Amino acid sequence: MTRVLYDSFHHMMPGHRIGSHIAVGGYNVNLGRYTPGDCYHPNGLSFTHADLAADYDLRLLTEPYSDLSLFDADILLVANPDYPTYEGASPHRLTPKDVDALMRFAERGGGVLLLVNSFLSRPDYWEENFDLERVSLLFDRLGVRWDPNYMSDDNNIELAQSGPFRIGYGQGGRVVGGTLPPGVTPLITYRGNVYGIQTQVGRGLLAVIGDAGMVSNGLVCFPGYDNAAFIKKLFADLTPAWRRGSPVTWEYRSFGHLSAAPSRQGMNEEVIRGLRPGAEWMEDHHYRHLTWEGKTELGVGEDVWKNLPVDVGGSADQTQTHQCLRWLRLDSDRPGPEVEIPLTVNVTRRRDSADVHLIGRVCSESLSWADLCETPGRMDVAGRIQQAHAVFEMKAVLDETGRCCCARWTQGQILYASSSKAVHYGYEILLNSQSGVIAPRAGSAPDA
Repeated sequence: MTRVLYDSFHHMMPGHRIGSHIAVGGYNVNLGRYTPGDCYHPNGLSFTHADLAADYDLRLLTEPYSDLSLFDADILLVANPDYPTYEGASPHRLTPKDVDALMRFAERGGGVLLLVNSFLSRPDYWEENFDLERVSLLFDRLGVRWDPNYMSDDNNIELAQSGPFRIGYGQGGRVVGGTLPPGVTPLITYRGNVYGIQTQVGRGLLAVIGDAGMVSNGLVCFPGYDNAAFIKKLFADLTPAWRRGSPVTWEYRSFGHLSAAPSRQGMNEEVIRGLRPGAEWMEDHHYRHLTWEGKTELGVGEDVWKNLPVDVGGSADQTQTHQCLRWLRLDSDRPGPEVEIPLTVNVTRRRDSADVHLIGRVCSESLSWADLCETPGRMDVAGRIQQAHAVFEMKAVLDETGRCCCARWTQGQILYASSSKAVHYGYEILLNSQSGVIAPRAGSAPDA
């Protein structure tokens, strides 16, 4: 089945009440409108969800966009990202890094559907607004200007058109002047207004609809219009080539991180930065974080699976497995000493696939800085490692034959070094990790 990730990170889920037991999206507060599972309110998406359920597996995305979070997605559905100043809005806003990840997802072949609205200052229509300021980060990439001061007829449903489909369009926005840049084509039109657009982004398709309510319970079923048929056709168009039997390659990306709490007399910032001089630096209260990009392979074939740190397919029929990993070094990507780790295996089988989840951890009291550093002397200031703990987690998708389709994993470590100079709990504490992701890519050859 085609996997649809519904963005419930930048858009709040239902939390408004009808009675004592029913949670819905609401008009009085901008909370949880346009969400699956809500058949109680005209702005729920239960009827659209039911129409898609035979061919699409809809899941909730609860974290920012990234190569890791979108690893198993075929389509990303973004419904009216919340404007943060409104009551009941999500506190999370799109960032340039979110847009980068969204574009990379589309470029490798994924489908993206963005549902927005108008953006008006009228107090009786504030609930129609979306986070125009941050969605414009995406519009700018596409060369599209959205008209923030326009709303279609608020007393009547307009009969818009999309190919052969009669579209019921209500209380939505439009493209400024109906003018589109090269490569962006109209998707929904009405009397010179462009209410929806679509464009190829790399090997994938991105579509924008200017009335989020057009796919909701109230309008998708409305007599005399073809909204339901239009949405089913649009989701079919957004389905990636790798779901349609076209040639498939994969992308492999890896990422590293290190965190510690510096002090003047113990492990200071200079020592921490020196472990990974080229890494990106971030401060978070008394912790400091380093992050860096690791190995990347784009448009590669079956050899990509050599990057898997554990055997997923062989574990799918077990409840427990023991795998051999390597401790992670702090200052290089060279493998550290071997460690055997017990992993719990949970498998969820679906019509044509299986989701495999592996997780476990292990402890050692015999590691030294020489095991984890190329230059161990720089860590003398941190004292002696008393305990080292490793955790490993992987999520993977197997097809009906047991072949791995995509995977994401993280190996994390936490080190406790006993030191009289430490100001936090009597220990210098370091965390470091290595993450990887293998995701499908449409096409049989890498980009030139």
